[in-house]
Amino acid sequence: MQRGRRPALYGMMIVLVACVAFAAAKHGHRWVGGQDAWAMDETTGSTGSPPGKRASTELALSDEQRERIYEGVMHVADAPVAQPPAPAVADALPAEVAMQDLPAGVTRDVPPVRGHKFVKFDDRIVVVDPASRLVVAMIPRYKLLP
Repeated sequence: MQRGRRPALYGMMIVLVACVAFAAAKHGHRWVGGQDAWAMDETTGSTGSPPGKRASTELALSDEQRERIYEGVMHVADAPVAQPPAPAVADALPAEVAMQDLPAGVTRDVPPVRGHKFVKFDDRIVVVDPASRLVVAMIPRYKLLP
């Protein structure tokens, strides 16, 4: 009797796995390295951008690195303040907005921003990849809290 039940049990397991896979695919879930990629997007703070766009564009900067960029850029007295609304992280900087070189001390102290430029806006400083003009970091233009 057990020989007859075993193939039926395997068949039911295959059907169950297929149903779960179909349901996950229908709802847009993707699996990456054995983990649900939708859950990874949700825990990495990618809301507001299409999945993967922000994560692949934004520089991972610590609060200390952000503070160093803020201090360095605020000491550039002649840097113009751009007038159009500031773009969000992963958005392209408008062509008419001029980019400025980051101070040498900032690029020395914060290696991830080497080769990048910045733009001051009324309410924020944006760090830009000059080749693509994509915003890779955003820092509020007020003193960061410790």
